[in-house]
Amino acid sequence: MKKSIFYISIAALGLGATGCNKILERTDFNGIPADKTWETEGTAGLYVNTLYNLMMPIWPSTAGGTTIPSSIHNTSDDQNNGDLKILQGTLTAEQITDFYATGNPNNAYGYIRKCNILLTQIDGGPIEASAKAQLKAQTYFLRTWIYFNLVKLYGGVPYITHPQDWQTEDVLVPRTASSALIDSLVNDLNKCSVLPAKWPDGDYGRITRGAALALKARILLYWASPQFNPDNNADRWERAYKANRAAYDTLVLDGYKLQANFADINSKSADNREPIIVRVYNGALDPANSATNYENVTRPYSESAGSGGGQNQPTWNLVQAFPMKNGLPITDPASGYNATYYWKGRDPRFDATIVYNGAVWALSGKAGRKQWIYKGITDDRTRPSATGFYTKKNTVPAMLAANTAQGAQNWTEMRLAEVMLNLAESANRTNRQSEAYDMLRLIRQRAGITAGGDNNYGVPATATIAQLDDVIFNERRIELAFEGKRYDDLRRTRRFHLLNGSIRQMLEVSPKAPYTVAILETKDANGVPLRDKLNIEDSTTQGGTVVPDYVKYFTASVKTMGTDLPINFPTNYYFYAIPTTNITKNPNMLQTEGWPGGSFKPTE
Repeated sequence: MKKSIFYISIAALGLGATGCNKILERTDFNGIPADKTWETEGTAGLYVNTLYNLMMPIWPSTAGGTTIPSSIHNTSDDQNNGDLKILQGTLTAEQITDFYATGNPNNAYGYIRKCNILLTQIDGGPIEASAKAQLKAQTYFLRTWIYFNLVKLYGGVPYITHPQDWQTEDVLVPRTASSALIDSLVNDLNKCSVLPAKWPDGDYGRITRGAALALKARILLYWASPQFNPDNNADRWERAYKANRAAYDTLVLDGYKLQANFADINSKSADNREPIIVRVYNGALDPANSATNYENVTRPYSESAGSGGGQNQPTWNLVQAFPMKNGLPITDPASGYNATYYWKGRDPRFDATIVYNGAVWALSGKAGRKQWIYKGITDDRTRPSATGFYTKKNTVPAMLAANTAQGAQNWTEMRLAEVMLNLAESANRTNRQSEAYDMLRLIRQRAGITAGGDNNYGVPATATIAQLDDVIFNERRIELAFEGKRYDDLRRTRRFHLLNGSIRQMLEVSPKAPYTVAILETKDANGVPLRDKLNIEDSTTQGGTVVPDYVKYFTASVKTMGTDLPINFPTNYYFYAIPTTNITKNPNMLQTEGWPGGSFKPTE
């Protein structure tokens, strides 16, 4: 096996294959191989690397129409990204296009066809059996990933396992029942057991046996969850529990562990053994998908490459969801929450995730730099924060602003903490609450929450299944914030429509009279503006009254985010319609139940 994945470095493509120039000349890296592709492990490996480059998970907000899932599926109450049509119930059947983008070969079934070409043709070549099995296993995983992203949107879709020939066969394939498709995906992932527990360092990012088990367990968790399982079939939950238990135990055996510091969960350091499914970036422009602009759009405009400050910002709704350092929710009178100093004493994941007005955020390597997010701020007037906050999570503060459009931080699609939360949820639903508590304690302990007298880290000592399910759901919201999970979790648990009537909120901070933007930004002889001399946690005595500096200089008010209307998520959105253009082309494909003319039942 060659030593590097295609999207890590194009220069590395020649490391494991002889005659690289000739290979590059005769191989179509868009996925249609030449006759000689299956003759050597090197040429077949190049084909698999292209599949990785096309299909591995990507940050959903930079995903376009050529990536699965597309960017519309990063919509929730927790951030300013997403699509208002989903939040406000105005979608048409044509507007969710993951199923098939007309005229674009890089779509779900275009990707599936590329996988099927290898899976049906590679056995005809002379590649050694064990190498062939590993190449096929990685391809089974990638094909499963694409199918899973379709299933969670639509339910059952046509399950095609060979490259169709429109001249010799009937290509008008009906939708496969969701239950049968789930079983097929699980079976395909079982074929990944031949993959190693860990690849050599040069192959970091390839799929391992643990990654396959983790995806299998996630799929079965979806199948057991209310979106697919409204009748709460106990057998589905038992199946999900066993899969998640096996995934967790195998991953621990294979050396995966929680990263000691939550702020470092996406670190590229060799000792970070938490990431399981990872898209690797190196910051290069070529080949495609080698760099990420996550840093650029996540940072404020003034610290980006000229187009930042537009996405990935926490809402006030999410800010309120973080518990205190003692693990108690801010609504608990015993939590110690102070509404003025809302950032003080919170779960340490708050400071690792949320940037608020006056917080220290040493961007571009500027030690002690403070981030200001008040109304009218000159630095970011071109594109101010839409929510009054920025996201710190997964950013690289040392990176210079000019380099942020070509970021090299990896995208972690799945890490051990998610597997632990998946296990906790399925354990709770199968009356194994002690195992759910074990997982929650480990995650909260790593987060830095205090143990408390009962050693439960703020989790209620006794809870019903429903109550603990709520605790786990909110834990997912905090632990997995800005990892592309909130939208899926709201749909999977059928909680999205429970948000109806609520609205995404921002915190607007304004200079308080007699202070103005001009005064706050006035610099002293050393070039230091007044605002940077402030310590927002200090206080002064005025007329015998103690006045916090934050209150002295700023006023804060909660407001509706932008032009948002109250959330109105119709229940038929739990499974989207197949675009009618596709049904017109394939009359054998039934429309999804709940949409005009729909009769296909996604839960069966």
